[in-house]
Amino acid sequence: MPFPYVALLIGGALPACLWGIAAIFQKLSAQHDLAPGPFLVAFGATIVIVGIVLCFIMRDSTSVSLAGLRFAFMAGLTYAIATGLISFALLRFGIPIAKLAPILGCNVLVTVLIGILWLGEGESLNVWKIVGGTAAVLTGLALVTAA
Repeated sequence: MPFPYVALLIGGALPACLWGIAAIFQKLSAQHDLAPGPFLVAFGATIVIVGIVLCFIMRDSTSVSLAGLRFAFMAGLTYAIATGLISFALLRFGIPIAKLAPILGCNVLVTVLIGILWLGEGESLNVWKIVGGTAAVLTGLALVTAA
C-alpha cells in the first residue's frame, strides 16, 4: 500500500472509527448517570495512561518543546470543554447520539477552514473540491438531523 494511503489509514480512518466507538461509550456512560465532570476525569486518566505507554513504545517521538506543550494544552482544553458539553447534552437532554454525531462530524469543516486561513494550507487545495465537500457534509447533516 502506498505511503500516503497508509498515513490516511493510520491517521484518518482508524481514528475516525475509534472516535465513533468512543461516542457510543460516552452515550452509554450518560445513560448510566455519569456526570460530565467524572466522565472527563476518567476520560483524561485514560488519555494520560495511553500517553505514558506511547512514550515508552515510541521512544523516538518523546521530544518535548515548550511551544508544543502550550499547543497540546490548548488542544486538551478545547477538547475537554467540547467533550464535557457533549456529556452534558447526552445526560441532561437524552439526545440520541445518532442525531448528535453528524453535527459533531462538522468539526472537519472548522479544521479545514482554520487550516486554510491560519496554517496556510490552502495553497495546495482545490477550492472547488473544498466547496463541494462542504456542501456534501452540510447536506448530509441536514438529512440525518431531520431523520
